[in-house]
Order: sequence, then C-alpha cells, then structure tokens
Amino acid sequence: MSQSFKDNPRPLSLVAGLCFVVLLVAGPVGLLIVPEQIYVAGDPAQTALNIQENLGLFHIGITAQILIVLTEIILTAALYVLLKPSSKPIAMMAAFARLTMTAVMAVNLMPLMEMAHLALTPVTGMEDAQRFAMVDLAYQQHLAGTIVWQFTFVAHLLLLGMVVLRSTYLPRFLGFALILGSPSYLLDGFGQLLSLGEIAPYAMAVNIFLGIATIGEVGLGLWLLIKGVNKDKWRAKLAA
Repeated sequence: MSQSFKDNPRPLSLVAGLCFVVLLVAGPVGLLIVPEQIYVAGDPAQTALNIQENLGLFHIGITAQILIVLTEIILTAALYVLLKPSSKPIAMMAAFARLTMTAVMAVNLMPLMEMAHLALTPVTGMEDAQRFAMVDLAYQQHLAGTIVWQFTFVAHLLLLGMVVLRSTYLPRFLGFALILGSPSYLLDGFGQLLSLGEIAPYAMAVNIFLGIATIGEVGLGLWLLIKGVNKDKWRAKLAA
C-alpha cells in the first residue's frame, strides 16, 4: 500500500463513495427503468417493436449497465484497501465475491446486445415471429444471469457486513444492516425462479430485507463520501 494512503485514507473513501453514487443512479436506470419500458412479458413482437421504436432508450440502458460493471471494478478495489486493516482474509473474500458478481454482470450484457441485433436485423430464412421469439429468449437468458449475480452478491454483502462490523473505524450499525439485509437478493432470486413473489407474505419479507440491505449499502456509500473512515482507528488497525 502506498505511503500516501497509509497517511490519509480519505481519497480512497471519496472514490468509494462516488462509486456508490454512480451505482445509485446507473443501477435503477439500467436494471429497472429501461427494461420496464422495453420488455413486455408474453409479447415478443411488442418487445421487439419497443426496441425498434426506442433504440436510443435501449442503448441508454445498456450503457448504464456497462457503467455499472466499470464502476464495480473500481469500487471493489477501493473497498478492499479500505477494509483490509479490519480483516484481510474477509476483505479479500468480499472482494472476490464482488468481482465474481461483476464478471457475471459483464457476460450478462451479451443477451441484451443479441436482443437489439435480432430486433433490428432480419434473418434470412427466418420468419419475424421466430426472430421475435428469439428476442424474448435472449431476455430470459439475461434474467437468468441476473439471478446468478444476485446469488453471488449475497456472499459479498454478508462478508462486507462482517468486515465493516469489526472494523471500529466505520459505524457498526452499517455492518449489522449489511448482514441482516444480505439474504434479500437470495430471497428475490428464488422468488423469481419459483414464482414465490406472487405470495404476499413472501413478497413482503423480500421487500423488508431489500430495504435493510439498501440502508446498509446506501448508508455505507454516503458515510464514505461525506465522512470517510476514522483515520486514527484506521491507522491503528493498519499498524496492528
């Protein structure tokens, strides 16, 4: 670790905090808002038509997801350096879990690009109905990939919460929130796989856990951006 970071971890805290802000903006755009405007469940032809008529919006969604992937790489490195003094093994496992998630997210961009190509480009010997059905299939593959990265994110949140909790230079309540909220993405993934979201108590439980996880994630990002780590306690952990 460079001497400048040992003397002052504030620049790294700012980098991590800014990364959280970028994710807070790009995440909803790329993962929620744009897909809801484009994809129509059970109607591949309308989905393809939406891509054709809203290609700019579709590209904004893909760009937002690319930005998420790039930001995640930077954030993973910054968090590892900041949290390594708390517990190097746990910080390293958390970093590997987040990088695994990021790799899955990167690969998961391919079905979206395939959707655009199929929606816009006629295929020789293939009827439009078949082509549009493949557009729907590509989106289903993308949704499956989303569930996979959600599962890896569960491990990251749990490990991140553990290392924050024992750090002493970050608020303990953020660690508790991350740990308690970590099952949210697991429950959400299983809910999508098994259609459990239609069960009201299950959906409520998922939303509660997602809310706790959001408090932990957003809270950590804002804390790093505005306040940063406690320098004296961070240095003491680093020297231990």
